[in-house]
Amino acid sequence: MTKLFLFFISSFILFGKTIPITVGETLLYKASFSGINAADASLHVMDKIAIENDSVYHVQFSAKSKGPIHYLFPINDIINLWLDSETFLPVKVQENISEGNFKISRTIQFNQKQGYALVNNDTLDIDKNTQSLFSLFYFFRKHTIKNFKNRTITLIQNGKTIFLQLIVKENEKVIVPAGEYICSTVSPIRKDNKKFKNKAELNVMFSNDENQYPVKIRIKLKYGYLVLELDQILN
Repeated sequence: MTKLFLFFISSFILFGKTIPITVGETLLYKASFSGINAADASLHVMDKIAIENDSVYHVQFSAKSKGPIHYLFPINDIINLWLDSETFLPVKVQENISEGNFKISRTIQFNQKQGYALVNNDTLDIDKNTQSLFSLFYFFRKHTIKNFKNRTITLIQNGKTIFLQLIVKENEKVIVPAGEYICSTVSPIRKDNKKFKNKAELNVMFSNDENQYPVKIRIKLKYGYLVLELDQILN
């Protein structure tokens, strides 16, 4: 009995909490840009498959502008992520980003065990547990967020690795179209004190429940803030 209990505790510490997502889960967001209703966005768990014997979740993030903002600053982003089903670390990311005049297509393949990534076939050395910006939306759903307060993580951005210190604020109340939530807010800050590319900054508010939904996502772009507020949860 004691051995079984110790095994359970060790597994919990190593892998985090139980899996909080299911195939088919779709999170729909209302997006505003500098205070103007600007876009619809979604996070959709597409499938669970195997990539080179690793079990992964295929997740797609999409954001598309609408209304007058579509003509002033068109946004059409589609990002496909394949996340390890145990750790929620990225295995592969395909980014197709179109924001105003900024357009880029990029594929990143992570080899977390060997310590490198292929960024459009260019090799990049990485630290253990390196993330992409978009994988963070799911990584923190798997883990106890308060345990990451003031910790450092590594992120691949624009073909380079950057080091981020995590600022965590607990028990913040947020009201979004989907309802009212008590949340933990994660804010990655660059340790070299430089801004993100195009001056982008990020805050993600995760609900303090068993699902830890990313309830509100706030991204600072070059010309203002893109704010995603959870509108519907579909399963």
